[in-house]
Amino acid sequence: MLLEGKVALVTGGAQGLGKAFSEELLKNKAKVCICDLNTRTGEKTVREWTSKYGDNVAMFLRCDVTNHDQFEDVFKLTIARFGGLDIVVNNAGVALENESWRTTIMVNVIGVIEGTKLADKYMGKSSGGRGGVVVNVASTAGLTPVFFMPVYVASKYSVVGFTRSVAMNPDIGRSGLRFVCLCPGFTDTSMLSSGQDSDGISGNKLAEEIVTTGVNT
Repeated sequence: MLLEGKVALVTGGAQGLGKAFSEELLKNKAKVCICDLNTRTGEKTVREWTSKYGDNVAMFLRCDVTNHDQFEDVFKLTIARFGGLDIVVNNAGVALENESWRTTIMVNVIGVIEGTKLADKYMGKSSGGRGGVVVNVASTAGLTPVFFMPVYVASKYSVVGFTRSVAMNPDIGRSGLRFVCLCPGFTDTSMLSSGQDSDGISGNKLAEEIVTTGVNT
């Protein structure tokens, strides 16, 4: 797909992988809407991009991807601002275990499913869209066990299985949509650099365990 003139929506796009994905799209002359819970960082990121890539190429919207109405509004506002939608990157994710494990399932699984279904609704040719690509971001943890974060692993296995299954659906195929599931490995994001994620899991421990598990399987 040639990216010039295309419109993309990236969840969890204020920082980390989502920000990197978005900037690569901008470098290739696409227009991007990033949505995230982190308003301050999201707005700062868009200001930086405006100075680098020009006006009316990037926008930020605050959104909780587990809230259907908020998420659908992001699709509507992106299309209203840029005139269409061609790419959706379901990137938002967390790695919470212990008492917060339900949040991991809600964001990593429900958020991806919601984003995929909304992409079909607003991008599918059968509903008046122009087709496009849906990228669901999983992890190498969706391919191999990691003993100390079983809920996160379960969520990423779900993303892999869901995306593969949707891609096989002939009805969605006729909508002009294509599906990609990315499984990134250890990535040096701001969360890792800070030493801990919000559930107290050491970033260095996470990296070491993923590498060790990958070597031993």
